[in-house]
Amino acid sequence: MYQTPKEINDRLWGEGFTDWDSLKKSPDKNRLGFGIPRPTELGYYDYTDTEPRQKQGELAKLYDLDGFVFHHYWFYDSEHPGPNLHKPLDAMLKDGHPNVPFALHWCASKWVNTWNGNIRPDFKYAEPGVLQKQYFPNNETDPLITIHYRWLRSFFHHPNYIKVDGKPLFMLYAKKPGSFVVLKRLRELAKADGFPGLYLAVGLTMPHGHLHPIANQDDYDPKPQKWTGITKKHFDRPVAYPNPSKWNQNRSMAIPEWCTNQKGGLKHNIEKRVAEIAGIITSFDNTPRRNYEEAVLWSADPPDIVVQNFEKTLHAAIYYEACCFPDEQETRAKTKRIDDDRFIVINAMNEWAEGMVLEPSDVYGRKFLQAIRDAKQSVRDGKCELPQAG
Repeated sequence: MYQTPKEINDRLWGEGFTDWDSLKKSPDKNRLGFGIPRPTELGYYDYTDTEPRQKQGELAKLYDLDGFVFHHYWFYDSEHPGPNLHKPLDAMLKDGHPNVPFALHWCASKWVNTWNGNIRPDFKYAEPGVLQKQYFPNNETDPLITIHYRWLRSFFHHPNYIKVDGKPLFMLYAKKPGSFVVLKRLRELAKADGFPGLYLAVGLTMPHGHLHPIANQDDYDPKPQKWTGITKKHFDRPVAYPNPSKWNQNRSMAIPEWCTNQKGGLKHNIEKRVAEIAGIITSFDNTPRRNYEEAVLWSADPPDIVVQNFEKTLHAAIYYEACCFPDEQETRAKTKRIDDDRFIVINAMNEWAEGMVLEPSDVYGRKFLQAIRDAKQSVRDGKCELPQAG
C-alpha cells in the first residue's frame, strides 16, 4: 500500500519530525569543543508562516544579499507525482515574502535516508535506503512534463524571479542525465510561454581553479565532475561545489595572480571568465544529523576565524567577477545589459542541521551576514583597486 511522504516521514523518524528536532537533541558542542549553532532572532520557526520569511527578506536587504535560491522537489514517481515540501513556496506566492529576487533549484534525486545517520533499524524499504524513487519520462511529449511546467510558470512569471537575458534561472542540484529530456521540454514550454527560454545551471563537484591558493587540485577530490561537452549542451553554467574539507586549516581562496600585475594594475584580455558559478559555504558541522564521533566537521576553528576565512573567500570571488574583466564590464555598460549572469552562490541561509547558516545564531551572531555586506562594500569602495596585503 502506497504511503504519503508525511506517513513515511512519521514512520521513519517519528510523528511530525523535522530537522529542528535533530538540532534540539544535539549536544551544545561538537567533538572538537566548538559550539553547534542554534537560532536566536528567528527562533525555531515554521517556514510556512509569513513572519520568518518576512524577516529573512529584511535581513537580505539589510546585509546586501541579492536574492535566494529555494529548493524545489518534484517527483515523476507514478504513484505520487508532483511537488513535495512545497507549502512554503506556495505561501510565498500568496503573501510575497521574502520580498527579494529568487530562483528555484530542482533537487531531481530520489529521496534517500543518507542525509541523517539516525534511522530506525526496523524500517523496511522497497529499495535499500530509498523512501521515494525518482523517475524521468522517456519521451518529451509526456504530459507530466507539461504539468510540471504549469506549476513552475507561476514562479517564472513572478516579478521577483531571477532572469538572465529574459530567461528564468532554473538550477539542477546535480547532473542527472535522465532529467535532460525534462529540461529540454521545459525550455520549449518556456518559449511557448513568452520567455526566450530557460537559463539552466547544474551543480557539479568542481574545484575553483581560478581562485587560489586553496583551490589547488591537491586540496580536492582528484576526480571532480567535468564541465564537458555533454553538460555544456544541456546547461548554460555549472555551479561549482568544491569539497571544502581543507577549510579547517585556516585558509581561504584568493584573487588569481594573473588578474593583477606587479604594480597592482589590471591586465586586460589575458583570460576569459570561467564558466562555473562559485559555490561557497559558510561553515559545516553535521553533528545534529550524525553520530557524535562520526560527524563531518569542515569548519573546525574558532568562530571568528571561520567568519574571517569566509569573508576572504567571498571577497576573492566578488573581486574576480567584478574587477578581473574590465573590457567585459565596458561592453556590458555600452550595451546597457540589464540582466546579470555573474552569480555567487552561498550555502546556506538556514541549513541548521549541517551548521551552514547565514541567519543569526548563538555561535556566529550576524557575523556571516556582516561579512557579505563588508566584502561587497569593499569591492565597491575600492573601485577594483587591489586590497592591501596583511
